[in-house]
Amino acid sequence: MKQLRLLLMSVLFIVPIRASTAASNYCFPEVKAYCVEAPFDEYWVTNGGLPVFGYPISAKDRYQAPDQGPILDIQWTERQRLEQHKTLAGTAYEIQIGLLGKERMAQLNRDLEPAARRPAPDCLWFAATGHNVCNQADGMGFKQFWQSHGTTTAGLDSYARSLQLFGLPLTSAQFEVNPDGDEVITQWFERARFEWHPDNPDQFKVLLGRLGSEITGFEPEIIPEPIPGPNPPNK
Repeated sequence: MKQLRLLLMSVLFIVPIRASTAASNYCFPEVKAYCVEAPFDEYWVTNGGLPVFGYPISAKDRYQAPDQGPILDIQWTERQRLEQHKTLAGTAYEIQIGLLGKERMAQLNRDLEPAARRPAPDCLWFAATGHNVCNQADGMGFKQFWQSHGTTTAGLDSYARSLQLFGLPLTSAQFEVNPDGDEVITQWFERARFEWHPDNPDQFKVLLGRLGSEITGFEPEIIPEPIPGPNPPNK
């Protein structure tokens, strides 16, 4: 339940602190080392913040994705990789997010799951990959989460915005053991991994896998809370 503990802790700091008025960075009082750097900071905060992206786990850097595309300015977060596509500068597509679900599956040597044969009732059907996305409870689950989250890209409908944020489903929903050792219903998408945690509060029943940390091995360095102790004696 490590993910939930970090999310609950971060709720207290849901509005990040500006590091300075000169530099456009978002920093966090509970985490050492890294801030979300420009030009990724506004994208981070307007497209989901901590629940969607997690804490920054690297500084801004140069990177070439496994598909051997162009070398990009990027920054890793716990759940994602933010990418600057300078050839699209000035457009709504200059900042994009990586295909980390697809990359993590390849890292694990997992084959794509065979497509389903037909749409399932009350589910979202994705003909491109042949998978359904369904809810796990009444009005709650992967379908509701996919539909209710998306980028803020202008000119797109809600479906296209959700597709930008999560991508297409690559598997069906099935039980898997996550890196924290929890056996949970899991579904992989091009840019995310959805996990169903039924014992969590409603707003945390669907959690996103920490794919950025899993791919890189980097973890946010959380500043421990001070341990209360006896007051020092008066002098």
